[in-house]
Amino acid sequence: MDSTKEEVHSIETFVKGRKLDMGFLLAGVLLGIFFSWNIVEIAIFAVFIWSIIGPIQSRYLAWPALFFLAFTPILLTLGRKVQAEEFAIYAYYFLVMAVIRGIIEVRSESDDDTQTSEKP
Repeated sequence: MDSTKEEVHSIETFVKGRKLDMGFLLAGVLLGIFFSWNIVEIAIFAVFIWSIIGPIQSRYLAWPALFFLAFTPILLTLGRKVQAEEFAIYAYYFLVMAVIRGIIEVRSESDDDTQTSEKP
């Protein structure tokens, strides 16, 4: 019983502390609905927004890219060219997000290293 109360309290604390972030995510979803995107495109855009404000580590963004990239030739072999093209585009999206997050991670690590080396 106590663990359930703690879980609910931690979820409430998380939501209260991240109202602005949740607002950005909601705005991204509404933007996708406004532009008549399908659910996958809206989800990928939401992941992109969350990777910026979240942050998500680059390796977690690379796994979906590898998944979509691996299934592209399989779909081409099966004659599903339209779906293979969509998977290739999704792979590209996740690769771009992974590279952007990777650059941010490297820069933040180098900033941390310079700050720790400057302290006596």
